[in-house]
Amino acid sequence: MRKLLGATAALWLAGTVAAAQVPDRPVLRPVRYDIVVRLDLADEVIDASARIRLRNESARPLSEASFLLYRLLNVQRVLGPNGKPLSFDQKVVAVEDFSKQQVNHVRVPLAPALPAGKETTIELRYGGHLLGYSETGMLYVQDRIDSAYTLLREDAYAYPIPAYPSLGSRRRAGLPTFEYTARVTVPSTYSVANGGELVARTLDGAMATFVYRSAMPSWRMDFAVAPFQTIAAGNLTVFHLPEDSLGARRIFSAMQRTLALYTRWFGPLAGARPFAVIEIPDGWGSQADVTSLLQAAAAFRDPKREYELYHEISHLWNPPSTDKPSPRWNEGLASFLEDLTTDTLTGRASMDSSAMRLARWLAERVRTDSSLRIVAPVDFGKRDMTGYSYSVGNLMFFGLYRLV
Repeated sequence: MRKLLGATAALWLAGTVAAAQVPDRPVLRPVRYDIVVRLDLADEVIDASARIRLRNESARPLSEASFLLYRLLNVQRVLGPNGKPLSFDQKVVAVEDFSKQQVNHVRVPLAPALPAGKETTIELRYGGHLLGYSETGMLYVQDRIDSAYTLLREDAYAYPIPAYPSLGSRRRAGLPTFEYTARVTVPSTYSVANGGELVARTLDGAMATFVYRSAMPSWRMDFAVAPFQTIAAGNLTVFHLPEDSLGARRIFSAMQRTLALYTRWFGPLAGARPFAVIEIPDGWGSQADVTSLLQAAAAFRDPKREYELYHEISHLWNPPSTDKPSPRWNEGLASFLEDLTTDTLTGRASMDSSAMRLARWLAERVRTDSSLRIVAPVDFGKRDMTGYSYSVGNLMFFGLYRLV
């Protein structure tokens, strides 16, 4: 058992420890983001704007747009679809069902109320600092603006997220799907890595602006800033730190082998798409999106950590979940595929012993967690038990595989 809980879902799982139940409140869904970011790495400050096209997918008119930002990011202005200023309120609050986490809750009244099925556009201009969320117990959210390494992603609310401050309501609403364009300006000695299509890179004195657009609809945007070097061929790109060039070549080769193996097992992905692996510091949490993978530096330096790559690449074949909230069986499948892929590509036979270690761990958990005895995996999402989707799901797919 090498991994029981991946960072991909840790934010969604964090609220499982809270007993408080909060009501569902319909929220506008993002359809498109157009963001402009300027980073002052020396002073560790971001100055940004996010123009968001939003849709009311609820069954009734909504009279408010609600957004969440990192607790140290302050909104200066909010503009409507015609560019005119809108009134708004912002307050740093604790997440209702995860009191260790604080966010800046921004509320924008809508007058008239937005009818069901209709869209509007709201632009938020904001800035400030980003220092991670490790105090919450989510140790992987070390996102920050720093000259050593900068990371902007959804997990730290580094850009406005249409939501209310409740992890439970966010999980029940499911993941959004949107397109985006992003203009990110950084010192010219740095590069910006993203899983989208690089449209342009322009220089203006000591600063460089990278323009990315989404290659396909996504549920998150990730932007890493560092003195990256790249390896690219066809639709594949690896963004790596200069000291890890040897490991990057190995990762690139492993990525090619893994994609070829999964294509043989599951069939080709629907439509050609770019795919990027972006190196992040150890402990910051490997994650996958539809066109990119944030891969911890350990996998670049230790071949035994390549299983993380197998796990995240396998998510590319997952269909969209139709369950709200999702039981996240895809994490169980990805965890199982870590072992199966390792054995297939290396010729080892470690899958059975790994499954037995996992089974023994779960047997101990059953003694202290009665919910494991009475809740079916299909209900893990409804019962806020998706942390077990990695382990119980892993054993389920292992059992099916050995049965077949």
